[in-house]
Amino acid sequence: MDSSLTNTEPRVYQQVIFSECVSHSGNTLVVLPTGLGKTVIMAYLAAYQLKQNPDKQILILTPTRPLVHQIKEMLLKFIGNLTSEMVLEISGEVPPSKREEYYPSTKIIVATPQTIDNDLTYDRLTFSKVSLLCIDEVHRATGDYAYVSVAKQAKCRIIGFTATPGNNPEKILEVCENLKITKVSTTNRTDLDVKKYISTHTPKVVWIELPSEYKSVIQVLQKYQDETMKHLNEGLPEKLNLKYIGKREALGIHQQVVKLTKQETAYGELLIYSSNLIRIQHLKELVESQGFTQALNTIQKWQQKSSSKALRLFFEDPQIILLENTIKKNISLHPKLKHLINEISAVYSVSDSKIIIFSNFRDTIRFLHKELSNVNINSGVFVGHSSSKSDKGLSQKEQLKVIEEFKYGKLKILLSTSVGEEGLDVGNCDLVVFYDSVPSVVRAIQRQGRGRKKQSRVIHLVTKKTRDEAMYWAIKRKDKQMSRFLKFDLPNLLDKKKPQKQQDTLDIFFSQKNNDEKEINSVDVHPLIIVDTRESNSRVPKLLKERGARLNPVELEVGDYILSNRLVVERKTYSDFINSILDGRLFQSISPGQNSQLTKLAQQKFPLLILELESDTIEKQIHLNSIMGAISSILLDFKIRVVFTRSDVETASLLYQLAKREQIDRKSEISIPSLTQREHNIREVQLFMLSVIPGINIAKAEEILTKFGTIQAIADATIEELMLVPKIGVKLANRIKAVFSLVGDEKLP
Repeated sequence: MDSSLTNTEPRVYQQVIFSECVSHSGNTLVVLPTGLGKTVIMAYLAAYQLKQNPDKQILILTPTRPLVHQIKEMLLKFIGNLTSEMVLEISGEVPPSKREEYYPSTKIIVATPQTIDNDLTYDRLTFSKVSLLCIDEVHRATGDYAYVSVAKQAKCRIIGFTATPGNNPEKILEVCENLKITKVSTTNRTDLDVKKYISTHTPKVVWIELPSEYKSVIQVLQKYQDETMKHLNEGLPEKLNLKYIGKREALGIHQQVVKLTKQETAYGELLIYSSNLIRIQHLKELVESQGFTQALNTIQKWQQKSSSKALRLFFEDPQIILLENTIKKNISLHPKLKHLINEISAVYSVSDSKIIIFSNFRDTIRFLHKELSNVNINSGVFVGHSSSKSDKGLSQKEQLKVIEEFKYGKLKILLSTSVGEEGLDVGNCDLVVFYDSVPSVVRAIQRQGRGRKKQSRVIHLVTKKTRDEAMYWAIKRKDKQMSRFLKFDLPNLLDKKKPQKQQDTLDIFFSQKNNDEKEINSVDVHPLIIVDTRESNSRVPKLLKERGARLNPVELEVGDYILSNRLVVERKTYSDFINSILDGRLFQSISPGQNSQLTKLAQQKFPLLILELESDTIEKQIHLNSIMGAISSILLDFKIRVVFTRSDVETASLLYQLAKREQIDRKSEISIPSLTQREHNIREVQLFMLSVIPGINIAKAEEILTKFGTIQAIADATIEELMLVPKIGVKLANRIKAVFSLVGDEKLP
């Protein structure tokens, strides 16, 4: 190991893991229990790579901003010859232009994966200078998570770290496949070289009996659930034969109904029942494992939302009315609270003690904070940031402050949601409490790993004969299965795979000439696409990058993708298209003096609208005639070409081919479009003037102008004459009259 490492004495198992990682030519998965110093091993690997390749960089990815900051501080502590300027801390809060400026001059980049993925997409960062990629909490490398995309682009060795790589063998194999893992290094809590550094406590389970008043409320919920299932079975083509229905099963039923509704709108009424089935499961879980207070808070939050038909029927149901009234009248707290206070009281009295309490629900964290304060027990709240208006959560700065206060003893009790499960160094806790069970082996192991002292205790509060108990036993079984799989099965499966040469990258593939093709400069064969910065939330830019496109992110006034100096593309998903019809923003201007989306697009030489039909959910119901009418208006009134795709993959493929045809075949230049390229005739201007008035879309403007002929005639018309136009009521007629006849700052009627 490198002599530049300071402030840490290497442990035997850390040296073994380090040796296994550097001696193996491929990518390694390191499975290491929480609290055994994975950041120390990262520091060893970083120091070694910097010594071997002084001109290269190290990239370290971790899921959250607090973890980014923590890893940076630990690297500076462990690697003696590093300065703060040599370790770059990066997240989405740093502007893209600044990130691009910082990258070349740093040695180690510690970042959130989404930020790095975006910067790779837009060529603000490349892997050409990176010799090692370390991925923290690597069990997240599944599905569409940014780890997968970054690893796909990596041209260097990858080392992944986790306390457990997945909830089942399929997920673990998916992680290994996505990161091209060819070796696993597994350390167990029972290993001889580990036991002296770790608490080998056996978790204590506190079995809790539900009071009679809670059981009666659950019976009401069960009755509503049975009736809902009856309606679903009567309406679905195949009967649902489920012995148990929980949240996961309810979501599966809802997805099945959504799929059927896409195929046949007659099934749309069943969405009411499938949506309310999910709500019932959520309330059952709250009553069983959390308490009446949290269930009532959830009901009141639902009532504050804009009422959908499903929600309205839900709250009009006599059983739900009875349920809400019963909970309001009953101040009985869940017995878990009493047990929690009993368990923590003895530990809390010790001067340097630390206690961390986990719950799946933010409402419960707030509730516990209040209830503990009532009995003079001080605690800190640690929850993630949220976009919710009712509870914004904690900012990154606030999170770091709470962690520091807990770590250094200013706070003795930390109340945390799942945000405190992964990786954060909160010091050694004397007591870890599971206020509720978790449905994930990964999360259970991470929670338990917060107790790191030899005398640490872990306590599970489990409500008998509920899903709380079912999840507890399920996790126990899965934990044993995963331990066996990691120790015996996974190494054998990886050994059977042919090792991949890390030097074989796409560069070699592209450097090989095809006899049937001419040698063309790579800049010429890869088109440039200007992308609106607001498209960064979609997968399309990433998919374009994978196809070889060069991307330039710009905040565009018109369109989402610029493919040449004439071809401007607006992209809309099915849900966005429907919502933009319903709220009028598709045809109407956002504010007076501004053109609508379609008017801006129609000004271009070659305007194109791509409608992406794939959608996992149907946000709102709308008549087919309204959709066809909108598309007809786009084609005939605005003269905009419309193309349909079935997914973001098809959209990216189409955009790439169009850009190639324009820039390579036609040799077209590319530029930011102007909004004044096309001359307008008088009627278009008149239609725009009318469509600026709130409540008048382009179709209504057409009808009004057709009846009266000129703007002057409309201005001279009486209220009664205006109301002769179809769908113009007294309110809208008064509004039109006010626009053409009143002065001042009065509000529109």
